[in-house]
Amino acid sequence: MDIVIEGKYNEFDYLTVDSLSGKIKSLGKGRPPRRPDYSFGEGFALSAGDFNAHSHPEQSIYVEIADKSWDLARWCRETIYKYSVEMTAEMIYHGCVRAFGRMLAFGETSVMVSFYCHNKKGNELDLAVIKAAQAVGIRLFFGRMNYDLVNQEAYPEKRESQISYYESPEEAEKNFIDLLKYETETVKVAPALHSFHANTLDAAIRGINLGAEYGRKVQFHLSEDEGDVKICLENYGMRPVEVLANLKETGKVPYLDHLMLSDCVWTSRREKELIKEHGMSVVFNGRMNERVKAGTAAVLEYMELGVPVYVGTDGEASNEDLSIDNERKWQSEKHKLSKEEKKKLQMPFEMAGVRVGELEAGSVADIKVCRDGKPDALFVGGKAVMKDGELLSKGTVEGSENFIKDMWQRIRK
Repeated sequence: MDIVIEGKYNEFDYLTVDSLSGKIKSLGKGRPPRRPDYSFGEGFALSAGDFNAHSHPEQSIYVEIADKSWDLARWCRETIYKYSVEMTAEMIYHGCVRAFGRMLAFGETSVMVSFYCHNKKGNELDLAVIKAAQAVGIRLFFGRMNYDLVNQEAYPEKRESQISYYESPEEAEKNFIDLLKYETETVKVAPALHSFHANTLDAAIRGINLGAEYGRKVQFHLSEDEGDVKICLENYGMRPVEVLANLKETGKVPYLDHLMLSDCVWTSRREKELIKEHGMSVVFNGRMNERVKAGTAAVLEYMELGVPVYVGTDGEASNEDLSIDNERKWQSEKHKLSKEEKKKLQMPFEMAGVRVGELEAGSVADIKVCRDGKPDALFVGGKAVMKDGELLSKGTVEGSENFIKDMWQRIRK
């Protein structure tokens, strides 16, 4: 039976949702065709749930120890390079439950994750991320990220961490394909790449081609700091985006329009033009970039060129919070965005036949219901995950937050 949700959205008065696929079948005016399953009267406003386009949810486990004064290198040294080799599936699960719970509380019904903390365990830790998303109820676009470079001259903790992340491109492809059987209506999996400082060119080619073969978006950190620029100039005689464009021009990859480039702080004008020319998208993680002193992306330049842009939070331990709404407000104030420019930070997103970020027939019914500007109810695929301002998974989230607090108390003893 279809799910009927009554409430004001633009000129419409109700939505009907296919209960199996979780997709919107129609939007109607006037009285619903039958008694609604959910009804929101005067004072409530319906909109599409927010989409967090870039996240490292497992990093929420580091919030208690992170210092706001750290730059990117210090942050990595004191968190991921110090502790990630010891990460277990249980720790990953609880870190992600905390992150996903907080995202939902902020009105985010879907998230794109970049996950590279594989720790030589195949998909064991990856599955912990998926389990956490399902336990909380958020929609997950899971990027299984390949990391195939180890800096042998790095300090010991960094080197050991990189070894734990390392997978050959062949291993990464096999593990991605194995993970596909865990997909559901609310979990979709994609190959992903870390960056030019953590991937060989062969891995980049393989990952881009794999995404093209399976029709998936491929995430790639690009020029968060100047390091990627120096690496590409030294190794390839070109800047990072020029390297990607050259892969297409030389026939090593079929196209680039499925790439989601995160950060894009240190890009030239020509690189921005190439991003537009090849149909790539950019994800801004502005508050995180500024907090770790990496720089600020030229948001208006990308917009003026017509580049598709999205907003992400990166990890909670390197940001103020996991609110996409707060992220957009920060971008708006930082770059003095007009009303039309603000709208460009709320584009719909689609992967693997799942479209989020708008309430239209064919899109999934990921709905945010606000009262007095605050989330009062949330639906993912037409199924309630928040009611009366309280998450239905509240107990699960609180359990994970307690686990994390107890864990750090034990470590600090």
